[in-house]
Amino acid sequence: MRINRRSFIKSTALISGTAMLSGSLLTRVLGSAFSNPDIITATADDPMLTVENLVKAMGGFKKFVSPGQSVGFLLNSPWKTAGNFTHPDVALAAIKMFKDAGAGKIVVYKPVPDGYWERSSYYQANQKLVDEISYGDERVEIEIPEGKQLKKAEVFKAFLDTDVFVNIPVAKHHNGTIFSGMLKGLMGVSSSTTNRHMHSPDGKYTYDKPVYLAECIADLALVRKPDLCLFDAIECSLDNGPRGPSSTVKPNQLMAGTDPLLMDVYAADLIGFYPGDIITFEKARENNIGKTDIDNAQILEI
Repeated sequence: MRINRRSFIKSTALISGTAMLSGSLLTRVLGSAFSNPDIITATADDPMLTVENLVKAMGGFKKFVSPGQSVGFLLNSPWKTAGNFTHPDVALAAIKMFKDAGAGKIVVYKPVPDGYWERSSYYQANQKLVDEISYGDERVEIEIPEGKQLKKAEVFKAFLDTDVFVNIPVAKHHNGTIFSGMLKGLMGVSSSTTNRHMHSPDGKYTYDKPVYLAECIADLALVRKPDLCLFDAIECSLDNGPRGPSSTVKPNQLMAGTDPLLMDVYAADLIGFYPGDIITFEKARENNIGKTDIDNAQILEI
């Protein structure tokens, strides 16, 4: 059955002026709306403040990280055309907030392209922090015993070693899976050899086997679930993904949650794709990765 955004169960109250509230007052106001929202969404006029408020609404950064713990971030950063990469403002905002909350080593699993951080409006104020970031290099082969198609994968060792995993994709189109977000973006931690075998059993890079690709993505998601999901829906591609150039839509939204599948369902519909058409979601649900029943989800707009 197709799901569309008009059917979402949303907050009964739109809280205005959230960005101006203190942390303690923000917590009390949000707590009165939902005790445990599944997804929290807000406009992204100031990504630093928005990321802070989203995570405060979930209980604060210290809910996700203890002092000294290492935190790993998965970003969709390789591409340079509008709507096809995680906005560096969103990524740097999250990294700064985790560092301020006491995080130790900061790791970005997939190395970013030259000039990525410099495109952030927060770069100059946080250049020292950027210089501290470590990146994935060594890969290890792991077994996926519960995988239906993908039984093993080469992934960044850092992906397995960090204490906390934060996934920050951009919501966008993808020629092979229709939609790319939390689930499809996980291919950023695996090697090109593994990714080719996810596209087809013989290692041929093709989009001609969409069911097989979806099954492999759902299997890869069994390896590790994000501790925190942050979705960049500031500007999103509608075609010719993942590389672009693309036509785009600009929801100017950021979202937070802990269920990567539910967040993908929400974000896909937000930018105009029918979740029921996206095979990856069906296969991820079969693997018990998360929920797809957005009708019964608590979605809070702040």
